[in-house]
Amino acid sequence: MSVNYDMPPGDRELPLMVHLAELRSRLLTIFGAVTIIAAVVFPFSGKLLHIIWSDLIPPGAEMVVYGPWEIITIRIMLSLICAFVIGVPLFIYELLAFMKPGLFPSERRFLLIVVPFSLLLFIAGAAIGYFLVVPTLFKFMIFHSSDVAIAQLSIGRTFSVVMTTVAGFGLIFQLPLLMVFAVKMGLVKYKSLREKRWLVYGGLLAFAMLATPDPTMISQLIVATMLVVLFELSLLIARFL
Repeated sequence: MSVNYDMPPGDRELPLMVHLAELRSRLLTIFGAVTIIAAVVFPFSGKLLHIIWSDLIPPGAEMVVYGPWEIITIRIMLSLICAFVIGVPLFIYELLAFMKPGLFPSERRFLLIVVPFSLLLFIAGAAIGYFLVVPTLFKFMIFHSSDVAIAQLSIGRTFSVVMTTVAGFGLIFQLPLLMVFAVKMGLVKYKSLREKRWLVYGGLLAFAMLATPDPTMISQLIVATMLVVLFELSLLIARFL
């Protein structure tokens, strides 16, 4: 009896249609869970929307609706986002369960480390975007427009800016993982990153200046400091892995 050492332990060669059927079943499970959670959240989405507005938008700015379906669309989007956030553990479980038979033990351990770490980094970045960057952004814009006109913000466009900023900072905080992958794949050398770190610091500071228009410079320094910490953490991880 011959043994195929190129296949993970316990893996079996199955027809493509069997894999597609399993994938379809797992995707339907995720879709069903997200739909049910979104339906449960929707009746509370209006109150949640007001909570988000009061947290992020300075007093005095009026919430304006420019279309008959705008508020309903935003409430549906907010419900779906809450459902996706709540359903992340299920999505990760179904994804790993589908991939598990085709992974070697070392690859499984790698995913069990990387996936939770990536999720924690995303949450940290999203929290900074929500609690620091977005309020500073709207405060800056409304402060500089108050002597010209009354601030009336479209609920649709405002919500779009909030979600884009929060998701963007969540993705930015994936920097350590991306750098580690780049070093391990040979796309960039660890020595080059370490020797040119001051150039990287300058780029991170420039990004922080553009991303957080705070005239006091406090928000820029906080964001730039966190990005520098992430960069140094990336170098540390790349050095020992």
